[in-house]
Amino acid sequence: MSMLLTYPPGYSTGPLQEDLTKTDKDEIKRMVKAELKKMVEDEVAKSINSKDIKDDIGDITKKVLKKLYKDLSFHHPYIIDRIKI
Repeated sequence: MSMLLTYPPGYSTGPLQEDLTKTDKDEIKRMVKAELKKMVEDEVAKSINSKDIKDDIGDITKKVLKKLYKDLSFHHPYIIDRIKI
């Protein structure tokens, strides 16, 4: 005994047969944009809170300050003399 499954009239088993309207496309874009923004914000928040990133940011900041100080002292020594302590 076999059972034969039939679909209602007008039912298609293939991909959607209708075209998306501009409104549908805009709604999909908004949903994707919101979801991507949320995902990126979550990943950035996780990354910034990690110990490795904090150490890297500290190292980069130190290098920048050293280069800035060195550049100021060699090329503009009068700027350092004007700093009041």
